[in-house]
Amino acid sequence: MKKEEIKLIVSISIAIATILGISYLIILDKSFDLSNGLRAISFGITSTTFFWTFYFTYGWKIWGLDKVFYRPNLSGTWAGILRSDWKDENGNGAGDIEFYIVIRQSFLRIHFTTFTDSFIGTSYSETLSLKKETGLKNAAYLYRKETSQDENEFLQEGATELRIIESNPKKLEGKYWSNQKTNGKIDVSFISKKIVDSFNDAKTLNNNGK
Repeated sequence: MKKEEIKLIVSISIAIATILGISYLIILDKSFDLSNGLRAISFGITSTTFFWTFYFTYGWKIWGLDKVFYRPNLSGTWAGILRSDWKDENGNGAGDIEFYIVIRQSFLRIHFTTFTDSFIGTSYSETLSLKKETGLKNAAYLYRKETSQDENEFLQEGATELRIIESNPKKLEGKYWSNQKTNGKIDVSFISKKIVDSFNDAKTLNNNGK
């Protein structure tokens, strides 16, 4: 969490606790003595704690409340294509590859799982680069091939950087690099809030949406 976000949380917390504490005294027609003042403070702090618990769990995704912090909700399944510069010994490329990204996101964490018909990649280091003043929204992550796949093969790893485009539907566009000396482009669109766990499930979800 950035320093600016922490400062905003502190400012909002003070404002909410103060407003609710004063409201407690006014609505219940309490006198402004030490005992009632302590109860008002306790009420304000408790209410603020409940608010942030709700916000960090659900509220940050809700329209209106999602404006409190500059943080897009990417959770769900995305479908599109991957274009790789890989070529076989005869110089033939793979062409456009059917590609899916499944994103699991909470307020503080984000995780990427990617699927083709022959590859599953899982992220192990993720970051969101969000700059409100410029409108920049990027996601980047390091990934490796899921270890349940062909464990005797050379460990495939790489990095991906994606630009977040808040269109309708939302899109992710960018590039990837791998330790197999290949790279390429990724172009996917948001298709569902549903989280799936396989290429076939993602493909079915995509086809049912068409």
